[in-house]
Amino acid sequence: MPQRDDPHDDDFPAPRLTWRVPDARRLPALEPYADVVGRVPHVIVRETVWDTSDGVLAAAGVDLVRSEDGTWTIDRGDGPEHLADRTADAPAPELAVYLRGRPLTVVRRRDTTTALLVLHSRDGRVRAEVADVRVDEGAPGEPVLRVGRWWALADVGSEHALVRGVERAMRDAAEEGTDAGSADAAYTAAGDERGAGVPEQPPVPVPRRAPVVRPAGARRPRSGTAARFVVDALATLRADVVRIDPLVRRGEPDALHTLRGSLRRIRSVLAVFRGALDRDATEAVRRSLGHVGRAAGVARDAEVLAATVRSLADRAPVGLVDDAASAALLARLATAHREAATGFDEVLRSAEWFDALDALDSLIADAPPGPRAGDPVRPFVERRLHRERRRVRRVRDTAARAGDLEVLHDARKAARRLRYGVEAVGGSVAGHQHLGRLRKVQAALGDGLDAAHAVTALQLGTDFTAGVLATVGRQRADRRFRRGRELLARL
Repeated sequence: MPQRDDPHDDDFPAPRLTWRVPDARRLPALEPYADVVGRVPHVIVRETVWDTSDGVLAAAGVDLVRSEDGTWTIDRGDGPEHLADRTADAPAPELAVYLRGRPLTVVRRRDTTTALLVLHSRDGRVRAEVADVRVDEGAPGEPVLRVGRWWALADVGSEHALVRGVERAMRDAAEEGTDAGSADAAYTAAGDERGAGVPEQPPVPVPRRAPVVRPAGARRPRSGTAARFVVDALATLRADVVRIDPLVRRGEPDALHTLRGSLRRIRSVLAVFRGALDRDATEAVRRSLGHVGRAAGVARDAEVLAATVRSLADRAPVGLVDDAASAALLARLATAHREAATGFDEVLRSAEWFDALDALDSLIADAPPGPRAGDPVRPFVERRLHRERRRVRRVRDTAARAGDLEVLHDARKAARRLRYGVEAVGGSVAGHQHLGRLRKVQAALGDGLDAAHAVTALQLGTDFTAGVLATVGRQRADRRFRRGRELLARL
């Protein structure tokens, strides 16, 4: 009969059931349920947990771990994620938005000990695997403290009597002396029919400490007030910025555009809903984010210019555009885009960006009250959105009389700010039904402005190809501006 005492097979299913074990109790004897019980030698994995001296990552609920072989993993609460090609002092792209220039150091040492039992039925087939996992942690130079221990059961999905018997034995042993409904009781992965009646939770691969809760400063604004609404909206947008920042640093497609949009949304919320928080504090955050947003705009504009000229070349009449000249032009624009992106990478590593994030965090945490802080939220937001709609109408009327790019740009910004304000509130206020039209105005005028800026850049060229592309761009800009004015008139 084969003995399965080799290391765990990676193709074997993930644990179906997991039990938290609150003490040093032993696994139940499993020999009565299996014909052969193969025992894999204990495996000990030694790791170090890294953080700043003041626990910035712990406060954010982030677990940064480095194994003995130099491999880094980061766990934001959804399970560990390997970080490829990171040195001991620079897993930076994923963490810079948290660290903001602070150095990392070892804050805990972790030993994970795993004992694996492999259970065979009479026919020699592997029916289940049982793991006994213990995690010990301690600060460097201090005694090691037990953090957690759990048992896990994995099987191939059969209803074999061996599996049923092992499951019962482990459940009885784990729940002995504990409340079956407590956090230490058995739980199962969602979607498993055999776990009926057991709370559906995903199996926990490694026990994690809960995020560190720092002492609160000023009390949070009362629920249902204007200040609380603005603070909650800012906290949601701040989470978007933290999520997108590493993607921009890695050069992910469209990440820069998304980050720029999130910064604009924050600034729009602060502008549209003035009065809920202290004016000096909100304007300071708007200014600091505005500086970074303009730097992002330089890189984004270079990206849009390259994409727009490429689109114009695709739409140009056949035979009028020289392929070699077009390729050379697109290559120059691509180079300019890369240089602009590199410049923005430097901004993301600068104190300017970190100070802006710190100011936003302080505004959310402290919530300095403004003159309208205690107003009921619904009349407050309706009053502020009504003010924004009047502002859009004024700009709309100006755009109907004048056709220069600056006026059209102001109209687009006004429509965008109103849109972001309505989206921050949700569908419970008047104006939400016009969101689709606001998006169309923003898109039409944005496309027209992109084409017009491309025309301006192409007019600097002296060759025939640049002239053809500029003509195509002018036609597109005129069409989109015409459409944008029509949509503005309906607002």
